[in-house]
Amino acid sequence: MMNVFSSFFTCKSGNFAILYAAIVPMVMAGSLAVIDFSRATSVKAEAQGALDSTMLQLAITTTSDTQGLEELGARTMLGNQMNIGGTLVSSSFSNSEDGLTVKGLATFSVPSLMRGFFHNDSLTVTVSSDVKRSAKNVEVALVLDTTASMAGQRIADLKVAAKDLVDIVVTDRQTPTYSKVALVPYSMAVNVGTYADAVRGTISNGTCNTPGCNQFLFTNANGNKVTFGSSTCVSERTGPESYTDAPPSTKRLGYNYPSSANPCIASTIQPLSDDKAAIKSSIEALSAGGSTGGHIGVAWGWYMVSPKFSYLFPTARQAGPYNTEKTKKIVILMTDGEYNSAYCDGVIARNSLTGSGASSQHINCDAPNGGAYEQAQALCTSMKAAGVTVYTVGLELVNTQAARDLIAKCATSERHVYYPNSGTALKEAFRNIGRDISGPVVSR
Repeated sequence: MMNVFSSFFTCKSGNFAILYAAIVPMVMAGSLAVIDFSRATSVKAEAQGALDSTMLQLAITTTSDTQGLEELGARTMLGNQMNIGGTLVSSSFSNSEDGLTVKGLATFSVPSLMRGFFHNDSLTVTVSSDVKRSAKNVEVALVLDTTASMAGQRIADLKVAAKDLVDIVVTDRQTPTYSKVALVPYSMAVNVGTYADAVRGTISNGTCNTPGCNQFLFTNANGNKVTFGSSTCVSERTGPESYTDAPPSTKRLGYNYPSSANPCIASTIQPLSDDKAAIKSSIEALSAGGSTGGHIGVAWGWYMVSPKFSYLFPTARQAGPYNTEKTKKIVILMTDGEYNSAYCDGVIARNSLTGSGASSQHINCDAPNGGAYEQAQALCTSMKAAGVTVYTVGLELVNTQAARDLIAKCATSERHVYYPNSGTALKEAFRNIGRDISGPVVSR
């Protein structure tokens, strides 16, 4: 056999030279064609990945007009195709008529090794992608810790993270589905602002020794008589409706009589809204201070997405009915520390934890519902049973078992739990939650 090959390659006849001259270019062309095909296939896979990534990013943006979508899509695609072995020639992006699908098309040029044979300078690779936006209404309640331990860089980072989430979740196009965000800042309690009379009852003039008057005279935990003034903050409700979303017309929320050293939080609740500028303005205005009545924040996160509380708010800001087929109801619970302030008769109870203020600022009775941690977990259990999805975010969480249990057990599942240990991680956690809520799916 070796002799045959040796004879073939050492043959010097003219016929062989002609045959060799004819075969070699064909073999080379075939080899180059295989390489070109392999490169084009590789580029197409890379291009498809880049386009899919671009489409997922477009699907969660607030841009809805065609020109804006084209411009944003082109910029995003340029960033995503940096490592592709071809050149982006053109791209186009558009919304479907119903606004639920984003469509994309991209064309790439791949240098061809065959250009010396057939004058083909390049190969053309075209990819397409369709991404379906969420076909459900989205209602999100942001429950944000603004207690004293959040002062400084933490509150600054929280503002950036929360505003990023608003930009991701709330879209410009509010038909055929809507996406809205409510805001529940909390510290020692929750300030319901102008809704106070409707949720906890009106306040009578004068001084009384039972809750309900402008001034409340009571015995503090030191055994001394003191008087605290009323506020538009509210405390937890007690009795059979403690852990339900029964409307205030059925069971009022608790009054709140704060001490001057631990006053009612300044920032008020903001019902569901699709006005991004207004929501972000409210977030920017947050300030840190006070102890932690986090269970009251948890309750109001639920109330904001509950149809049973919706009658309190303007029509455009009301929560829709419970219907998991049409509407996502979501509460995002963020905290960094201890839930230390529970209430008795509208005043921080004597059995509240360290950090809730001096005993002279506590009333001489225990919280009838128990501690703030226990109340928060009971509320989480009830709202999840009602169909609300709960995300928890523990920022540099205090190292106690009660705090860890709260974050782990309140969440809908393990994948709904985040433990950011820095401002950067907090922002990324909120972005991930926003993307998860928006839920676009590649459907091409």
